[in-house]
This record gives sequence, structure tokens and C-alpha cells, in this order.
Amino acid sequence: MSMMTPARLLSAAHVSMVISLVISLGIIYLVYISEVELSIPKLVGLHICLIIFPAIFKVAYVARLTALKQLGRAVD
Repeated sequence: MSMMTPARLLSAAHVSMVISLVISLGIIYLVYISEVELSIPKLVGLHICLIIFPAIFKVAYVARLTALKQLGRAVD
């Protein structure tokens, strides 16, 4: 099993950030904007996911910063 290189880590972080952002925006749309009638258990589940997916985004952002630092690139 090979170690993940900083370049692969950076790519994985970017993909994770995009996916978690899209899912979070979809959940926000479903819960707060759309006119879809959702049951209470579904709403509770979506609200729990609304905590989990932004947390995944934050972890991916830290991984991105770590990869950029390892690559010697500017950390913005």
C-alpha cells in the first residue's frame, strides 16, 4: 500500500470539498427553499446531514492546506 502523495491529497481534498458543498446546498434547498412536504424523520435526518457534510468540507479544507504546505505552494 503506497502513501498518498501531497498532489493526490490535494486532488482528493478538492473533490471532497466540491461534493460536500453540492450535497450541503442540495440539503439546504430541500429543507428551506423547496415546497416539498417532508416527514419529520426525513427533516431530522436532513438536519443531521447538514451538520455532517459541512464538517467534511472543513476537514477537506484542512487536508488541502496541509497538501499545499507540503508542496511548498502558497497557503491561501
